[in-house]
Amino acid sequence: MTEPVKKLRLAVLVSGGGTNLQAMIDRSAAGAMSAEIVAVISDRPDAYGLRRAEEAGIPAFCVDYSAFASSELPVPGDLPIDLDELDSRQRILKDQDMPRRRARLARLVLAEHKLIEIIEAHHADFICLAGYMRLVTPYFIGRFNSGGMRRILHIHPALLPSFPGQHGYEDTFAYGCKWGGITVHFVDEGEDTGPVIAQAVYPIWPEDDPERIRARGLRLEYEVYPQVINWLARGSIGFDELPGGRTRVLVSDPGYAVILQSWTRQAFLPEQQ
Repeated sequence: MTEPVKKLRLAVLVSGGGTNLQAMIDRSAAGAMSAEIVAVISDRPDAYGLRRAEEAGIPAFCVDYSAFASSELPVPGDLPIDLDELDSRQRILKDQDMPRRRARLARLVLAEHKLIEIIEAHHADFICLAGYMRLVTPYFIGRFNSGGMRRILHIHPALLPSFPGQHGYEDTFAYGCKWGGITVHFVDEGEDTGPVIAQAVYPIWPEDDPERIRARGLRLEYEVYPQVINWLARGSIGFDELPGGRTRVLVSDPGYAVILQSWTRQAFLPEQQ
């Protein structure tokens, strides 16, 4: 007898409209994604993703980073982690002014501590960053990436390692690429440097502009992210440690090639007007 697929519990973090969130909500409701979204969290109180969650009956929360940025600087002893040790490991804040950098890091930790409380209270198996416009510190990452587990996912609008950062579609177009793509990867302590799980590509035509390639890429995002969730639920994700410290993700789905072919075909479908 085939064992039933485990239904994962997801916490989804958004900053804006939440279209990837909506794709997950729809697929979960249709039984096409082996997961339940148990919490949606935004760093912005006006994020439309929060409304999408509420309309779907999903607990929705805001951890407003601006409130922490303007708050009184916490005493190091009041933080849940050693700030000196955290600063020595972090790779996201580049400010050479150490007191200013550590002050910002301390406030990020306070915001992330609230995120962690919400996520753990809802017993999430994985955290999905879906248009979440915040870099997360090693404090947050270490809470969920421990004991050999990688529990934080991110979707990026470019073919990593090319064009990391917030403007993947625009950077791909500005460089003059003939193909663009999207990447779902595990999060590590760098900026968009974690192990790649899945990638899908789309053509860039001579008459294109950034908005047209964004629309083409988003169609793929809505397919690829839920598929990665299904692979995780089915235990189809493995790891191969490579020389130099890199980790390669291995997908053991027998239908892997067919799925990749379907993504490529979709990238060539006529665009909706």
